[in-house]
Amino acid sequence: MSISIESQIVNDINNIITFLSKRDINDLSCKSLVDKFGIAQADMIIILGNSIPHIAEIGAKAYKNGLAKDIMIVGGIGHSTKYLIENVLKDTIYKDINVIDRSEADILSQIIATRETIEQNKIIIESKSTNCGSNAYEALKLLKEKGQIPESIILIQDPTMQLRSHASFLKKWIEEKTLIISYCPFIPQLIVSEIGYEYINNGINGLWSKDRFIDLIMGEIPRLRDDTNGYGPRGKGFISHVDIPKEVSASYERLVSTYSEYSKIKNRK
Repeated sequence: MSISIESQIVNDINNIITFLSKRDINDLSCKSLVDKFGIAQADMIIILGNSIPHIAEIGAKAYKNGLAKDIMIVGGIGHSTKYLIENVLKDTIYKDINVIDRSEADILSQIIATRETIEQNKIIIESKSTNCGSNAYEALKLLKEKGQIPESIILIQDPTMQLRSHASFLKKWIEEKTLIISYCPFIPQLIVSEIGYEYINNGINGLWSKDRFIDLIMGEIPRLRDDTNGYGPRGKGFISHVDIPKEVSASYERLVSTYSEYSKIKNRK
């Protein structure tokens, strides 16, 4: 039986987002850290700015459960900020969170301080960075100024940007010899529905609109490519080299026939 066009599109989207949703450990537990890296606790959890408050809450819970000694939130005002503000304003559980003229890190730190009862002064905040590359650079700069370079970190980020964030930290932190562990907080998956498709992760508030999700995942593959136009060492040099599996490249090429505007890098919406 031939696969429908809608099913092929959904399969290709799921293939790409699974690749982007990098996980170096099976779950956020001490056992997983020991099994994979031989450590029971990381020095620091670093939550990177994004539009989904749930992601910061997952990182905060892991910190409270003793998975790391310290917690840091990184993120200034960037392309995700307006979406974070929208998500906070439309959810009544965040009614006491101030979003006016504030960075992603400031908003997310107030969320986890309130929701997870973490003392604000325990949270290291970096609020200048505006993209994946500057997240890595500004985080390292601030920690150097504090004389607090961790030997191991757990990175937690929006699934669409987890892999590139990891590659950015590998590039910017190379001289520090820090063990960089990625944990994508959830792996989005789609199913075909009467409205085209829908998320199976529908219990998470603040998930991306269809257009924004496509914009994010389709924009990642050209950025991750290590060629003259990409962000790898042979291009702009923003990230370390990333191997893109053939099946992921094939999914991207099929999707480009539908979303032709993503045949090259474009500015984020």
